[in-house]
Amino acid sequence: MNPPSFFPGTRVPFSQEGLFQGIFAVTNGITLSQICDITGLEPAAVQNWIKRGYVNPPVNRKYAKGQVARIILIHMLREALPIERVAKLLSYVNGNLLDRSDDIMDDSDIYDCLCRVLTEADQKPGHGKFDISIDLSDYFNKIDKQLEDFKEPYPGAGERLKLALKAMVCAYQAARFKRYASQLTEGI
Repeated sequence: MNPPSFFPGTRVPFSQEGLFQGIFAVTNGITLSQICDITGLEPAAVQNWIKRGYVNPPVNRKYAKGQVARIILIHMLREALPIERVAKLLSYVNGNLLDRSDDIMDDSDIYDCLCRVLTEADQKPGHGKFDISIDLSDYFNKIDKQLEDFKEPYPGAGERLKLALKAMVCAYQAARFKRYASQLTEGI
């Protein structure tokens, strides 16, 4: 099976280097218009998430890697979950969404881990773009493998992170099925 066409939750073509390595290797942040280009979101959506306390405001009109990852995660997960549930899931992992000091893992690392899990599991023969025989245990085993060397900041943090990643995988797959159902019913 071929790698995905785009990074999950974005319009950025997939590459093995990862989404954030290329973008943030040459800059200390990106603008709202660039985020909108990457995700397909309207500026008002991002600004609303900032007002609601889901994302920190930009510094000097620039969004850092963690903020961009948070925006992409919210965008990706809200296809299957209400936004309040997405915020609850993210705060389950990282406590107060506006306080980076209580994070189990930076949002950019969570997103990168999620991308690795999704792409590695999708590389398994038989997994197609709209494979209806998805075995979640493949994804969950990939999560365990990705977090083998994870250093817990406190006892139980790794289990919280695993549970959150499992929920994210399920939400991502639910959104894929929803899009597939829409495609199937377009001609009806």
